[in-house]
Amino acid sequence: MFYRLIVNLRKPGNQLWLMPTAGALLALLIAAAAAWVNVFVPPSFLPDIDLDTLQSLLDVIASSMLAVSTFSLSIMVSAFSSASNGATPRATELVMSDDNTRMAIASFISAFIYAIIARVALGLGYYGQNGRFALFIATLFVLLYLIITLIRWVHTLSLLGRLANTLSKIKAATQKPLREVRLRPNLGATWQGTVDDRAKALRHNKSGFLTHIDLAGLQKKAEDSDCYLHIMVRPGEMILPSTVLALVQFRSNDDSEQALANMRSCFVVDVARSFEQDPAWGFLVMSEAGQRALSPAVNDPGTAIQVMYDLMSLLIEEVETDEAQASESSFDRLSIVAIDYQEWLVDAFLPLMRDGGHMLEVNLVMQKVLAGIAQHAPESGVRHAAKEVAEVALERAEKALVFDADRQRLREKHERLFA
Repeated sequence: MFYRLIVNLRKPGNQLWLMPTAGALLALLIAAAAAWVNVFVPPSFLPDIDLDTLQSLLDVIASSMLAVSTFSLSIMVSAFSSASNGATPRATELVMSDDNTRMAIASFISAFIYAIIARVALGLGYYGQNGRFALFIATLFVLLYLIITLIRWVHTLSLLGRLANTLSKIKAATQKPLREVRLRPNLGATWQGTVDDRAKALRHNKSGFLTHIDLAGLQKKAEDSDCYLHIMVRPGEMILPSTVLALVQFRSNDDSEQALANMRSCFVVDVARSFEQDPAWGFLVMSEAGQRALSPAVNDPGTAIQVMYDLMSLLIEEVETDEAQASESSFDRLSIVAIDYQEWLVDAFLPLMRDGGHMLEVNLVMQKVLAGIAQHAPESGVRHAAKEVAEVALERAEKALVFDADRQRLREKHERLFA
């Protein structure tokens, strides 16, 4: 239950309201705490701040922050639309999770709430002489923070929603789970045993996409039930009620049904895929951005070429050995199905070779990129898959290209790169 709560709170859509809520509570605390200064300082000890000065400052903050918050929200909605139309609708959640955007909007809303609460409390005589001085100092700090936030927000606005910025966010979102998978291809599941025909099949009771697996929770439940699990699925797979999530080898069949029900909660199924544990989803979303660029309405092969270079940089990136050793953790009652490296390459390049097959420049770059992956990817499975995908890309292109000279040039390029 706690794991699912954390997963839900990490969703970009939930973070949009979470940070402003936390900021509003902090603003309420600061406005209320200004009156508590009398507990630590003798009455009338601090300078007396004119009531009108404080009221005018708070009025300026309240009126300006309401306008800025409304403007910022409209800009954010426009950025979502731009990311959806310029790259892919699947990139919207990445723009939504932009730290600077969320922090700016939370700051503006919190400052507005702070000013309103402090203004009302000031009118009710809640603050004494010391309290007014403390409120004045707090308001100056709020103003300084808002100035810094506004400057950063202007810089963010110059980038938010642009295609290059959206592509970089997709790449960064893919890079994190890809590194985790390369550090621990088995996700930390180290059990080397096998299950026999007495193993019970664990299935889910709903359909959707597997977004997260709580391996630590599964390990704990396996220890409590004295059993071993071979996980049959990885994050990103479509789950149906008939899909076997895992084969569970119990030493005793007592209460096995209850144990299976408890284990089911460790597999998080949602209506859409997530980037967090699923690098293949990142490859697919990057490919979608390239597909849109290759559409006749956009006709921007340069963006598709940039997408292919980004895919190559991800697939040939190596992980430091000491980093891998430092992050190694072991779940000795769990094993998991191997990674399908072929799926990575097919998801990434098949749509591009289909939509860009008639463009010689796109096909030449694709052969070059796949050759780079085949030579430099850390995993032998990725290197082998890159060679196979390059053959398919060549065959598709030879059928799509119109001129014999273009086909000949592409074949010579392929033979030279994969000689």
